[in-house]
Amino acid sequence: MRLSISFQQNRTHNKNYLLLLIICLLAYWPLTFGIFSVKNDAIHYFLPYRFQISETLRNGEFPFWNPYIYLGYPVHGDMQSGAWNPIVWFFSFFSRYNITLFHTENLLYIFLSGIGMYKLTARLTSHTYTALFIAISYMLSGFMLSGQLINWLAAAAFLPFVIRYYLQTLQSPRFSNSVKTAIALYFLFVAGYPSFFIITGYILLLLFILTTVSRIRTKKELSVKWNRFILQHLLITIIFTGLALPAIISFYDLLPYYQRGNGATYNDVIQNSFELQHLLSFIFPSSIKTNQLVSATDVTCRNVYIGLFALIILISFPPKLNRRNILLILLVLFALLFSLGDASPIRKICYQLIPFMNTFRHPSQMRLFFIFGILLLVAPGLKRFLSTDLSVKNKRWINIVTLSTIIVVLLVTIIMLPGSAFLKSLFHLQAAETRTDLKNIFDNLNFADAVTINGLLQLAFLTAFLLLFRKPFLNKKIFFCLWVANLFIMAQLVLPSTFVSKVSPKEINAIIRSSPKGFPVTGLEKSIAQNSKDATINFDKIALSYFYNKKIGISHITNSPSFLTEQEKFLQDSFLYNYVASLPVAYIARQTLSIDDSLSALLSTTCHSAFTASATGKKDSCTGIDNVIIKKISANSFEIETQTSDSSLLVLTQNYHHNWRAKVDNNPVSITKTNISFMSILVPAGKHHVIFQFSPPAVIRAMWVMLATIILLIIAGTVSSIRKTPLSTLH
Repeated sequence: MRLSISFQQNRTHNKNYLLLLIICLLAYWPLTFGIFSVKNDAIHYFLPYRFQISETLRNGEFPFWNPYIYLGYPVHGDMQSGAWNPIVWFFSFFSRYNITLFHTENLLYIFLSGIGMYKLTARLTSHTYTALFIAISYMLSGFMLSGQLINWLAAAAFLPFVIRYYLQTLQSPRFSNSVKTAIALYFLFVAGYPSFFIITGYILLLLFILTTVSRIRTKKELSVKWNRFILQHLLITIIFTGLALPAIISFYDLLPYYQRGNGATYNDVIQNSFELQHLLSFIFPSSIKTNQLVSATDVTCRNVYIGLFALIILISFPPKLNRRNILLILLVLFALLFSLGDASPIRKICYQLIPFMNTFRHPSQMRLFFIFGILLLVAPGLKRFLSTDLSVKNKRWINIVTLSTIIVVLLVTIIMLPGSAFLKSLFHLQAAETRTDLKNIFDNLNFADAVTINGLLQLAFLTAFLLLFRKPFLNKKIFFCLWVANLFIMAQLVLPSTFVSKVSPKEINAIIRSSPKGFPVTGLEKSIAQNSKDATINFDKIALSYFYNKKIGISHITNSPSFLTEQEKFLQDSFLYNYVASLPVAYIARQTLSIDDSLSALLSTTCHSAFTASATGKKDSCTGIDNVIIKKISANSFEIETQTSDSSLLVLTQNYHHNWRAKVDNNPVSITKTNISFMSILVPAGKHHVIFQFSPPAVIRAMWVMLATIILLIIAGTVSSIRKTPLSTLH
């Protein structure tokens, strides 16, 4: 009997997972079918970094360093690069990273967010149909539609899994829940944006404290004994640390090198705050981007839409004030007030008093926890609405709420209607012009246009719901279709402004396919400026071209959350910038000058120079042989052959980091920081073989710990599965 019930439950869950997948693929159809590409940060930062990571992995190396990103970059230490994300590793195994794979990764996170929310809601409500509704709302919510930042989507994907498995850990003595919590937390850490991990950590800490206090105060027999409870949390800590240790060390190792490594200023952390005017997106989601809307907040940080019917259910069935709902209400209020930035004191209090709250920007990202909390508050009322015969009082109240919403939306729509240029233009279009003109009109909607279009659509949905609800029995399938259609249509109005561009993925993939494979040395004898002359030719499609064409290039354009401080200083020194750009990646310097030396000191000779903190002086003669040939390059190393008449400095224009090691003819030599941000070594006269190798020993040791943890998890999982399998199936 139990097996039959379990089989039926699994069958229901699997059908719902498939339905979530179909809705995800259809709702985000530009990505699914390769019609349009993602844009902005997705193209300028996330895609090229993933491309370089995949190139490194496919070359048989681990992506510790990359020579093509901003004149050398410690990718492994960038919390947002994806270097420690197993999903990026997995995708890289099959192909070089391109826009199609990137879209697939986006869709995967969106789909996983639906699965995670489904599992969490089903756990809390014990009602799979309710879980399906809530999962769809989460998957198509305003937060998920604010694309471009794939690590935000990843955080939204793994957050429900972390909360679900941790709640199960608190309620059940099984160690498997602790293991799942640790794994989900690891994925949140390495794939998501750091702030989401920090906030989630505090949520888990609060749940732990409340549970511990409750356990101390209870007089009943505990379902989970104290020793088991402690072991569960110890297991979470050990497994998470074992898996994440290389990433933790890498991130910590980079802190001294990048701009926000010691925290951000308060002015920085309130950038992209959520504004109260954007609460309009609850009903009119496409109002977030119109020509007349004045806002300092990026368009990707304004949307909080969760579906019109979710709001009606929430108002019609207010959540009971039990412990869980009180905590969710507090989470919603905290997230909203925090997201407002300087408009509320909460952000400043957290910045000043709570550890790690001074390390991240974009208060509006707290919309995730705001939406997360509201949807979980909607779930109990939705369960009542879907699974019970409603009383006359309940039906009357739902009618009142629905009619009130209709009146409000109708009044707002009527007020905005005269100012809608879209409707006026629509009636004047000729049939032949419709296709091209409509596109331009949608690109130039004003505020009245957006509210009017949204309002008319919402009125249609509200009317349909009212007519459906007036029937003696609610047709759940039709209501489900209304719920999904509302979210789906509103998503289509928002996607062009927040998620996708007008660029075809085929164009981007064609450029990526044309890039050379591996790490060629061709062209490295040319000056860095020559390798950078076409740096911005396809900027809107692939960002800087030298991210892909395997030429080490230079540009004042920067778009990295972990941009190196010394590199920034170098870019601000126009003389040194132009001088370094005029030379190859590796060159021989016959004279060493102080960074503070005047330009005239340099122009007095034809010798190539190196600028260091302490100069050794200028040589009078620049005659002789100075040959430098880069024989081999990889992600983490350079092999160089030098031939000089005198002992000189070999300058390598790759950013300095303490994990670089250099050898001349297999003998270790010291590396000096040169030209503000780069490296040099002393090479003797004659012909020599030089190797620069980037190798972080602490990280490599931690990777062995991670590997051991993975092996132990596989063994434990295999043993557990065998024990659960009936003996009859093993023969």
